[in-house]
Amino acid sequence: MNGIIAAGFSRARTVMMVMVGLLLAGFTAYVTIPKESMPEVDIPIFIVNVTYSGVSAEDAATLLAEPIERQVNALEGLRRMETVASEGFASVTLEFRPGFDQAQALQSVKDAVDDAGPDIPPEADGPFVREIDMALFPILTVALSGPVPERELIRLGRALSDEIETVSGVLQADLTGEREDQLEILIDPLALETYGISPGQLSQAIQANNQLIAAGSFDTGAGRIGVSIPGTVVRLDEIMSIPVLVDGATVLRVQDVAEVRQTFKDPVSFARIDGQPALAIDVRKTVGANVIDTVAAVRDVVAQTRADWPEQVGVVFMNDQSKEMRTLLSDLQNNVIAAVVLVMLVTVLFLGLRASLLVAVAIPGSFLGGILIIWALGFTLNVIVLFALILVVGMLVDGAIVVVEMGERLIAKGHGKAEAYLLAAQRMAWPITSSTATTLAVFFPLLFWPGLAGQFMFYLPATMIATLLMSLLMALVFVPVTGSVVGGGQALPPEPDADDTSGAMARLSIWTIARPGATLGLSILTVLVILYAYSHMNRGVEFFPETDAERAQVQITANGNLSVQESDRLVRLIEEQVLGFEGIERVYSRTIGSVEERVRSSLSSDVIGQIQVEFTDWRTRAPSTEVIDQLRAATAEVPGLGIQIEAAASGPGASRPVQIEISASNRPALQQASAKIEQLMQAQGRFVDIANDTPRPNPEIRLVVDREESARFGIDMNTIGTAVQLLTTGVNLGTYLPDFADDEVDIALRYPSDQRNLENLSSLRVAGPSGAQVPISNMVQMLPAPAPSAITRIAARETQTLTADLAPGATLQAELALIQASIDQADLPDDVEVTFGGEIEDQQEAMTFLMGAFVAAIFLMFTILLIQMNSFYQALLVLTAIVFSISGVFLGLMVRQEAFSIVMSGIGIMALAGVVVNNNIVLIDAYNEYRGAGDDPDRAARRAASERVRPVLLTAGTTVIGLVPMVLGMTIDFTGRDLFLGAPSGQFWIQLSTGIAGGLVVATAVTLILTPTLLAWDGRRRVRRQARRTAAQPAE
Repeated sequence: MNGIIAAGFSRARTVMMVMVGLLLAGFTAYVTIPKESMPEVDIPIFIVNVTYSGVSAEDAATLLAEPIERQVNALEGLRRMETVASEGFASVTLEFRPGFDQAQALQSVKDAVDDAGPDIPPEADGPFVREIDMALFPILTVALSGPVPERELIRLGRALSDEIETVSGVLQADLTGEREDQLEILIDPLALETYGISPGQLSQAIQANNQLIAAGSFDTGAGRIGVSIPGTVVRLDEIMSIPVLVDGATVLRVQDVAEVRQTFKDPVSFARIDGQPALAIDVRKTVGANVIDTVAAVRDVVAQTRADWPEQVGVVFMNDQSKEMRTLLSDLQNNVIAAVVLVMLVTVLFLGLRASLLVAVAIPGSFLGGILIIWALGFTLNVIVLFALILVVGMLVDGAIVVVEMGERLIAKGHGKAEAYLLAAQRMAWPITSSTATTLAVFFPLLFWPGLAGQFMFYLPATMIATLLMSLLMALVFVPVTGSVVGGGQALPPEPDADDTSGAMARLSIWTIARPGATLGLSILTVLVILYAYSHMNRGVEFFPETDAERAQVQITANGNLSVQESDRLVRLIEEQVLGFEGIERVYSRTIGSVEERVRSSLSSDVIGQIQVEFTDWRTRAPSTEVIDQLRAATAEVPGLGIQIEAAASGPGASRPVQIEISASNRPALQQASAKIEQLMQAQGRFVDIANDTPRPNPEIRLVVDREESARFGIDMNTIGTAVQLLTTGVNLGTYLPDFADDEVDIALRYPSDQRNLENLSSLRVAGPSGAQVPISNMVQMLPAPAPSAITRIAARETQTLTADLAPGATLQAELALIQASIDQADLPDDVEVTFGGEIEDQQEAMTFLMGAFVAAIFLMFTILLIQMNSFYQALLVLTAIVFSISGVFLGLMVRQEAFSIVMSGIGIMALAGVVVNNNIVLIDAYNEYRGAGDDPDRAARRAASERVRPVLLTAGTTVIGLVPMVLGMTIDFTGRDLFLGAPSGQFWIQLSTGIAGGLVVATAVTLILTPTLLAWDGRRRVRRQARRTAAQPAE
């Protein structure tokens, strides 16, 4: 190590040139590195979808889902299987064990689904396997709205979607909310009856004249001539002119017995922005594309395209991921600048301007060097990487401060600049390397965080390790070599004499060293008082910090088999309550009239609509929690609807805080247990917006066919089913490709809308083999019956889920313990199983790993300390600082009146564990040096404390002062020349920074007071033991 440092000093200008080159390369990497919101990770979740239009939920569960369940249930690595079946649709979601090979899982699912294929009705569409891919999540939603005809809005949306897909970095731009084109052939029942034509004859004539025919070719010997028969229709008039019946010279065409029109499929949903009809375009980027640049390019294309649009068509941008990235990048830049400024302000008071510049350059040097490393490793600059860079800013100057302080002290003693900084770097090389290694040891176990969370969090320790390694290089090579050229700017105060006890630190050390028992007792008492006080503050534990939300979502549920129009009227009632609300900038409403669409969107079957509310700037409104409470009060005035309002999630916890899964083998017991537990939750009074996804039975008309009677008329089940479809969704007669469409358009045969009702169903006639029209009432019995709108199964057992949010002031663990006790005392059916999920599951998983990682980190740190100090006692003494620093975390949270966040406070404790040992290592190293020079234990401990007080206070002070803006929730915008408190991005860091700052304050006191005291006590003990051994030896 010393040889490497000496080699660097012998080529000082070359080293400085390399440093400048690294800074320039790091800056280039920072500018060019791909920026995206979330890292691209493998999500071990696969969804198998299969549709069969018209079948009931019961039949979908039996005929579509069960064959798939039987094949996939025993797949290796399968962790959870959830099935949802609704009318005409079934979906099986498969979640594999974290860490299981993604490619193997996908292939095994596809093989199992292929094996299930023969057991699924051949008329079904699918099954299809879909993989959850983070890369395909939208980075921006472009919404079009305005009082224009639907077809015009769709035309504009399709044209804009095509333009957006030409942007570099855009993978696809999907238009959502549009209705698909459809060619409708509306039967004229009177005309059919007059001409004696059945609907079957009409459909057969259309299908027979709309066929793709491969006519072949002639080989004449002199050449090859192809033959084509254009058999498919491409224009509306071609379908209208298709002959249906020919009688001599008379030709009866389609247009004579039916109305042919180009229209849209029946609506299943509606969307509005601020009350105006809307469409949305979901923009997805290519892998590795820069999210900020891509979104900016999309916005430019939208601005250019809309210049030719009608004025009443508006465009708004929603769910912009680049906004979060810009905020985090701004936070990072502002924190780096603030850290540099504050470090300089503190160090300039003790070491002078030139020395403070040397220390300050370690921050951008380490920061840009770390970015250069992660760029070389192929990382993107995502939210997790930015989080790591912001977290590590306060750890980058400790080593540089120690080296610069010693170098300046040696210069003050008369050494030359080059000699002083060389001696300082070589003298502190191993202590700084050990302290950096202990910090790295803290984050090393986080590389092995399991599961999906671990794939995300891997970037946190990897980034911090890369940056801390660069800080070590800065502290031992670049900063001291630079100091050898520009150092020595200020005459430092003379170093106290070894026997001088007049200083405050010396006097304090003398008192504590003489009273080790009292010093240790007071320290332990202080820790216990802090922990006791915090436990009685009752701020509780939360998974992730609650920040002021930028948006909220209103979810509307209703019972009954509502049509999409009825659902839309109810959604409009809530929408009218929200529009014009103070503090709300935009309202995006969506009515979901189809159970299948609800299931595809992972919603409960009784959800009829969602309203996304975007708030105005946080500085112009009340806090989001107050706005949401006001929304709850306003929407509660609408009776008969279930309203759930929750803020957009601010962290990785995607589930609602409370999630209770109830399963049983029979449906009546399941519904009874679900209703009982919901009553218990309501009675407890601490749960809000309780949602129960138990499907309410919907009315259904069952047509029970008398097969013997239908056989007498020569009519089969297929004929009856086709006749009924004419009154419902229509009979599909194939497709055609018109000029205005990019995709093929379905052709549907059906009755006019005014005749599609229950009355005509009872009087429906079916054509027999002879052409005679037979009323279906002669062979069909119509029975009303209840039917579930959706069936949910988990691991092949029917399951219902209760979810809820917590009332203000309620803590998750306490409320779940109470509801668990109530459930245990409730008289539930024997077959019912109740499990808890949601945020508590996330908390337990994160807490379990972090505790294990903390133990592993302590072991690694102890090993490193033992190698450095070769003393079990001194290594354990260093680790005691971690215990005391944890009490400082709770002290800081108590002062700020903050809850303990498992994620942020937990990571803060781990980061703190690596930081607080640094000063102890340097102080113990000085103690060992003085003991080796012959000082007695008390004198060596006092000298070590007096000598290291300045660098200890400097390293801790610069870190704590650098954290003060984040502790106060202060955002300093250097670019915009603004300063404000309470910004949502600032709230995000409060618990983390408060914990680290509080822990450092306590740890610094421990380092300067308790560590020298216990070192001296151990030294005296060893001296006494050695004296006893010497006395016990016989005189020679």
